[in-house]
Amino acid sequence: MMRWIVGSSMKLRLVMAAAAVLLMVFGFTQLRKMPVDALPEFSRPYVEIQAEALGLSAQEVEAMITTPFEADMMNGTPWAEEIRSVSIPGLSSVTLIFERGTDIMKARQVAQERMTEIFALPQVSKPPSMINPVASTGRCMEIGLTSSKHSLIDLSVLARWTIVPRLMGLSGVANVSIWGERERQLQVQVDPEKLRAEGVSLMQVITTAGNSLWASPLTFLEASTPGTGGWIDTPNQRLGVRHILPIQTADDLAKVPVEGSPSKRLGDIATVMEDHQPLIGDAFVNDAASLILVVEKFPWANTKQVTQDVEKALAALRHGLAGVEMDPTLFRPATFLDVAVNNLSSTLLISTILMILALFAFFFNWRTALISSVSVLVSAIVAGGVLYLRGVEVNMMIIAGLIIGLVALVDDAIVGVENIVRRLRQSREERSGKSTSNIIYEAVTEVRSPLLYATAIMLLTAVPLMLLEGVSGAFWQPVANSYVLALLSSLAVALTITPALSLLLLRKGSLPAGDSPAMGVLRGLYNGLFGWAARAPRPAFVTACALAVVGLLSLAFLRQESLLPAFKETDLVVRMAGSPATSHPAMTRITNLASHELRSVPGVRNVSSHIGRAIMSDKRTNVNDSEILVSIDPAADYDATAARVQEVVSGYPGLSPEVLTYSELKVREELSGTGENLIVRVYGENTDMIIKKAEEVQSMLAKVGGIVNPYVQYPAEMPTLEIEVDIERAKNYGLKPGDVRRAATSLVSGIVVGSLFENQKVFDVVVWGAPSVRHSVESVSNLLIDRPEGGHVRLQDVAQVRIMPGEAEIHRDAVARRVDVIADVRGRDLAAVAADIEKGIDQIDFPLEYRAELLGQYAERLAAQNRVMAFAIAAAIGIFLLLQVFFQSWRLATVVFVTLPMALAGSALAAWLTAGGDVSFGAIVGFFAVFGITVRNSMTLVSRYRRLEREGEQFGAELVQHATREHAGPILLTAVALALVFLPLAFAGNIAGLEIAQPLAVVVIGGLITSTLYSLVGVPAMYLLFGAKRESDLDLPITVVTEEEMREAMERMRESGKVEPAM
Repeated sequence: MMRWIVGSSMKLRLVMAAAAVLLMVFGFTQLRKMPVDALPEFSRPYVEIQAEALGLSAQEVEAMITTPFEADMMNGTPWAEEIRSVSIPGLSSVTLIFERGTDIMKARQVAQERMTEIFALPQVSKPPSMINPVASTGRCMEIGLTSSKHSLIDLSVLARWTIVPRLMGLSGVANVSIWGERERQLQVQVDPEKLRAEGVSLMQVITTAGNSLWASPLTFLEASTPGTGGWIDTPNQRLGVRHILPIQTADDLAKVPVEGSPSKRLGDIATVMEDHQPLIGDAFVNDAASLILVVEKFPWANTKQVTQDVEKALAALRHGLAGVEMDPTLFRPATFLDVAVNNLSSTLLISTILMILALFAFFFNWRTALISSVSVLVSAIVAGGVLYLRGVEVNMMIIAGLIIGLVALVDDAIVGVENIVRRLRQSREERSGKSTSNIIYEAVTEVRSPLLYATAIMLLTAVPLMLLEGVSGAFWQPVANSYVLALLSSLAVALTITPALSLLLLRKGSLPAGDSPAMGVLRGLYNGLFGWAARAPRPAFVTACALAVVGLLSLAFLRQESLLPAFKETDLVVRMAGSPATSHPAMTRITNLASHELRSVPGVRNVSSHIGRAIMSDKRTNVNDSEILVSIDPAADYDATAARVQEVVSGYPGLSPEVLTYSELKVREELSGTGENLIVRVYGENTDMIIKKAEEVQSMLAKVGGIVNPYVQYPAEMPTLEIEVDIERAKNYGLKPGDVRRAATSLVSGIVVGSLFENQKVFDVVVWGAPSVRHSVESVSNLLIDRPEGGHVRLQDVAQVRIMPGEAEIHRDAVARRVDVIADVRGRDLAAVAADIEKGIDQIDFPLEYRAELLGQYAERLAAQNRVMAFAIAAAIGIFLLLQVFFQSWRLATVVFVTLPMALAGSALAAWLTAGGDVSFGAIVGFFAVFGITVRNSMTLVSRYRRLEREGEQFGAELVQHATREHAGPILLTAVALALVFLPLAFAGNIAGLEIAQPLAVVVIGGLITSTLYSLVGVPAMYLLFGAKRESDLDLPITVVTEEEMREAMERMRESGKVEPAM
């Protein structure tokens, strides 16, 4: 098959040359337009449903919304592996996590079908809404809205009804949340004392305000059925009837007469004004309250394209938003991508130029240098073209895989072309009379056999990476896939384009008589430094073994502290969390103080912040949490600026500050709960009982052998104002618990009585207690509650009003409350530990509806790791068998297999010197490149030894030295060319875009030294010591038939009538 491909390509050499030209044109014009992002998608498919319930406590949210919603509606959704929920004050969030590979649209469809019964939920919240699917790193822009002419309420109206609808209509935009939004409301603020003095009840105010409007959500009001205008028919025309609401402002509403007291107007007994809802979060730009629009993208959208579309839309909107300042630079990941792409592309351009110059210098012939250069470039373009045609979004992981694939690209181009040139010169010197095409054909097929084996071994090393699961798999699989793609592209070009171009350009007489001066230097370098290995194989082998031991030991001491490198993102996220009891004013004051300090840091371009959450946002936190967004100037010293930011936030130790990049933040969120800890989860209904049983589980775990440091993950608590009605006392005043609750909630939290429709906008009309009656515990205790028969009673006279600890967040899993008991396992088999834990759980007495489970995730992760390890062992066995088949010697294959770690010693040393032994993602990737070049060099050398033996040379030191000297030039040239490719990446420093490539390049450069030493010292020595004995060929009677003999035989068979002529 390989010979047929090579022969066909040479016959169609003009077609191959044209294809090479077209591919290069395609690459230079189209590949640069491919979408680029920093990270691949790493989240599991999920659907999140949120229900806003302003004013409800976490316990009420759970009881009234979360529990019935997840238990009665969402439980049992097809393909859903987990149902998680969190209930916080004012918000219920239910998340369905689906099996990996589930189509997100199908997942949303089956979830939406379950939401058809939401009408059965209590009318205490807005209808549950399904959040649009967003990318793993969903935020792609944050826009600050400020104005010196407009109030925050007016800005909120513009954002809600003008800006956000325009942005939501853009392709790729999944969600736009408004932080710091002040929804415009017409508020009727009542004081119960004044109502009592005027002889008006709270219900009269609610009824008056609601019935004054066209529509009301309160079903006991007449406005809940506003009716339609209809039409009238005259003899000549039909006239539609339209009613105009005379209420547009607070003053208009204040003029409405009070029902039951027509002499009084609403403005006489209450304060009617325009204001906003209670805040669940806030936003600040330049230490001033403002609005921040957070734009999130779909998983399939490109960050840069979405950013450009949003900026164009904002530019178009500016003409109609006089007096509004829109700053889209608060958080802009596209800035980092622009810098990263520019840095990476310019560095790779320098690397390409250096590689081409090296090829011209060492080949000393423009034809051979051109063939090698074109082969490398076309191979890279073929790999990129496949990604382009598949519509793949390029990310840093894919780029890392392609970079390590450069090892094969460069080696294939150099070794293949050098062998062709050497064979042509040899034929010319020997005057063999063979045609140029036959010589090139033989040279290509000669060198392809060992490189095919080497490519197969390199492919096997990528198999375990393809089988990784979870977040690690999401990052490693693109590396492996692009690496495999690069290897196959290089192989295809070496079998097609390279021989075709060689036949076109390398005619007789087009080559110089001998090696170039540079190549002569390389061969002289071999004679001076490595020639002794063939003469003294035992010391050389001992040296190789010693270096192999050093390599193995050094690999054992390397460590990986993080899954991903710290990208030099220009936007930093400072997370700060106060105690759950922290108020909105207190968190605002602390956040603005920290923001002011950060703004004074040199290199910081912009600082903004938001606290709490926003409606339909990606945060499920209370006002005690805040995030400060620090934008770093791309021209500033990134490391120094980031260090100074860390120093500033460290001055707020009580808030547990963290400085992260946005990608780190999202990866950490995805990894939360998936660590190596063993978890026993206790389920139940009452948190106190759950905690009690969790503590019993903790005591049980402490007695299990192999369990280390068990602890209970207690839920956070916050002070809560509890109101518990005394039924007997309330009965004396003719009140029921529901009457007291409805009156108190109307005064403290407010009640929406209707909607105001104005200029295609909708605003709420709310009846609410005046600020003076809801600012303290005492004021709430003294609230006046209307009695059914008339008169009033204070709240504290019919209910207990007390401050008690309450849960700040209620987490549920598997449709029940849960508390986790977490521990580590050391020094004992997991299966034995799990068996003891199960026995211990059985001995604990659990009340009805309470239980404990040893979560299966730990065992599943271990099984997945074991599965990957099994495939890694299988890959290692496959590599060993391929070595044996190629070498035809068990001894030689074993020795080479065992000593291959020697080549990695230089990589490990480079990692120690540059990073103190902390191996980053890029450094690990670099080890694959070094392993690949070592295998390729070893196999081409052994192949050359075998060929000389078949040509009649006697096995021994002279043969090995002759072949090694002959092949030392290509090996050293490949090492030099690769070093020149990776040097710019290494010396460019750890800058944006090179966070993976820079440590990768350092490891490769260090590995090239020991890899070359292994190839030119270790392999010759091992071949002399262990290569003499090998498997004998099977003595089968084989007759080689030439094409001429075959044609004659076919002709005789046709004449005899045994073969029909082909049609």
